[in-house]
Amino acid sequence: MGNILGCGAKSDVATSSTEKKAVEGAEPKKEANTPVELAKEPDVIVWGMPPSANSSVVRAFLAASDLVVKEENAWGKTRTPEYIAKFPTNLTPAIECEGKYISECVVVLKFLCRAYPDKFGKYYPESDLVKVTTIDWICDYISTGVLAQLPKAVYPTLGFSLYAGDVGAMESTKQHTEEAAAAASACILEILETKYIGIFLANTKYLMSNEPTIADYRFAPMINFIKVACKVPKKLQQYYDEMEKLPGFKEACQPVVDFASPHWKKT
Repeated sequence: MGNILGCGAKSDVATSSTEKKAVEGAEPKKEANTPVELAKEPDVIVWGMPPSANSSVVRAFLAASDLVVKEENAWGKTRTPEYIAKFPTNLTPAIECEGKYISECVVVLKFLCRAYPDKFGKYYPESDLVKVTTIDWICDYISTGVLAQLPKAVYPTLGFSLYAGDVGAMESTKQHTEEAAAAASACILEILETKYIGIFLANTKYLMSNEPTIADYRFAPMINFIKVACKVPKKLQQYYDEMEKLPGFKEACQPVVDFASPHWKKT
């Protein structure tokens, strides 16, 4: 077994595992990043799933660099012995880099910042304690706030399976699935308005920063699933539009847009 990293942060595990179960509950309609012959050996191999918003987090971040990246479609492979030997939590997204195997979105982003400081260091400047603490705070809140509500809000619409204890997962309460989804969606909208617009984007172009950080790459791609829960406020859409101007971001998120956009809330 190689060097296994990133089997840790609780908030990241919770978020990635919910979406992992979701995308395995529905056959993807199209495949992202059709394999092509690379001119040289890849610097990074990404294991992801085309309709996964979490996969687009890592895909978009890598697109901001000139690293040679190969993406493998993990569909149907995450529970194989070969995959589990590399990634014991059998989740996506995950990467192989320099003989190391790393999973969980934020862990992957931090690893890349440390492994390639000349390419990614500016997104997580560890010499600035205040700034990286702010980034860590936002990343944790992304997972424990909006993303904690996202499965209840959007999985019924997308046809994904819910989890033990969820209203829609139990026969005795299944008739209240729509009501539960509406309540979770309302909670998400309130968080967006009071925390993201009211605090994180109140005075800055990006989340608590005038330059993009790993917090932006962790959050912005998820907006494509959040739009299934609610019509996002205008300022949040403007923020996403700014993210789309970053190199490779729009293309990296396109498979998720293709998958989720038919279900976006219009009002």
